[in-house]
Amino acid sequence: MYGNGMGVGVLLGALVMLLAMPVAPAVAGDIHRWVDDDGTVHFSNTPQPEASDRERQVYDRQGFVREVVPAPPTAEEREAVAEERRRAEQAQESGEGNASSQAARKRQLERAYDSLDEIERQRERRVQALENNIRLSERQAERLERERDRIEEQKSRNRDDPGLQQRYSSELEDVRGRLERERSYLDRQQARIDDMNVQFDADAEDFRELVLEED
Repeated sequence: MYGNGMGVGVLLGALVMLLAMPVAPAVAGDIHRWVDDDGTVHFSNTPQPEASDRERQVYDRQGFVREVVPAPPTAEEREAVAEERRRAEQAQESGEGNASSQAARKRQLERAYDSLDEIERQRERRVQALENNIRLSERQAERLERERDRIEEQKSRNRDDPGLQQRYSSELEDVRGRLERERSYLDRQQARIDDMNVQFDADAEDFRELVLEED
């Protein structure tokens, strides 16, 4: 993104200009900041439509983070939550009357899958969606690491400027927090893949025993 002192000056200049813009009283002084897919940092005194699917940081007139607006869940994440809810409902239905009922489990499997191949197709589709999320998140984590390193370098070069030291410290806290959240997201996505594989393995085993062998 910004590799030298001139880049930082341009960035700070853009922020100063935005802070000087007249805004509505309800959000006076607020500046919205987000990073696009190319790693470019954007500033605006109003939320932008193209940032609606991004994590945004809202700054006050002193340049400190006032609020962090998290990115909304992706379509794949919403689908995964809905699928997990359906599985829970099916498990509850299977447990009515007799929790160990093989007949109930068989009906559940027959409603969910047409064949063993269908189980594997669903596994592959679900896992691939999560792996795509992981790859995107890994790229974002790499960009955040580069941004962290850049700010640390600028902070080191300006040790004698208390104002810049305070600003760089604030930026570092922001970037490190975002990086920590990104890494936590990566861990959660990998854990979901692991849990998903366990569930599909169990479904495949039960499908062989309860559906295929009885047929």
